[in-house]
Amino acid sequence: MTNAILYNVVGILAVLAVIFFHIPTIWVVLGLIAIIILVIWNPLMPAVGSTPKGFVEKKFDTGGVVLNYVEGPNNGPPILFIPGQAEFWQGYRLIIPSFVKKYHVFIVDVRGHGKSTKTPGKYSYNLCGEDLKRFLEGVVKQPTIVSGLSSGGVIALWLAGNAPELVAVAIGEDPPIFSSIWPRIKDEKYMYRNFEVMVQNLDKPDRDIEGYFAALGIPDPKGGDKLMLIPRPIAKFIAGGFKINKKLFPWRKYDIPMFPFNGRVGMKFLSEYDVDFSKATIDGRLSEGFDPEATLKKVQCPVLLIHANWSRHKIWGLLGALDDQDVEKMRSIVKDFTSVDVKAQHEVHMTKPKDFAKIVNDYLEGRVNQK
Repeated sequence: MTNAILYNVVGILAVLAVIFFHIPTIWVVLGLIAIIILVIWNPLMPAVGSTPKGFVEKKFDTGGVVLNYVEGPNNGPPILFIPGQAEFWQGYRLIIPSFVKKYHVFIVDVRGHGKSTKTPGKYSYNLCGEDLKRFLEGVVKQPTIVSGLSSGGVIALWLAGNAPELVAVAIGEDPPIFSSIWPRIKDEKYMYRNFEVMVQNLDKPDRDIEGYFAALGIPDPKGGDKLMLIPRPIAKFIAGGFKINKKLFPWRKYDIPMFPFNGRVGMKFLSEYDVDFSKATIDGRLSEGFDPEATLKKVQCPVLLIHANWSRHKIWGLLGALDDQDVEKMRSIVKDFTSVDVKAQHEVHMTKPKDFAKIVNDYLEGRVNQK
């Protein structure tokens, strides 16, 4: 239920209370104020800085970087979730209840993200893959279900190809395994521009959150090269709400009133990740030395691809992470391959957590030994 609908319902109930039950107006007003406060602050919504019940936040030294991660109770086979670019472990908060009872859940911050080591100038799929290979060897210590979003999905497939003894199942959540590779990414103008916007507005001591949102847009469905940008007043409202909340409540600066949980954690991600990761994406360092076809040929475990919305624009190129040709290329290379199309935005586990959980749980049923 949206806030607007809730306010209307509460208002109608308040009028009925005064008319039919003769409740003093002052008590109705006080009650309305209390309800509005609860709606705005929503105590039932998890705080961005909190750790889920039963989970512990830990550190692991790979010998090159320190990886931050959270670990849940050992309730079954291990599953490792790898966030995408500009996402931390908190991005998986909404899907944890769907996995914690049957699996041993790990969620890791990739280097340059969250509390993991920032390594400006040293970001690549190969480096991140080696980090998580050591993580699986040193922390999990048994074949693991590995699931990743976007660049995290590419890393999950990297692990399946380069550390097959450590991966039981690989799940790629809309991974740009071909489209993010240099030089193709230069031709995917929309994807390239989105990363440029991040670099231009966030790669500075005082990150320009308003400028970032104001520069975001989608291609005009009528055609042409113009983008339909987020109106500046809306960008100003988003950034302004964050600034005000940060000044008034610095101890919970990301828990912005009336913002959904994904919006709150998204503000944390944009404010704290190392923007050089995005630079590495568009200048080719991220994919340097990484051959997706060769990697997929080495994969021995079952692979699930979760394919989110996509389309192709005449001028801007791919609007999404993979097109159907990319999916068919994966299918032709990987022996045990399943793909599921989802009507959802790129971050399926954040925008449609129930759909994500059902797809993954249904797929894993019978493929892994569960308690």
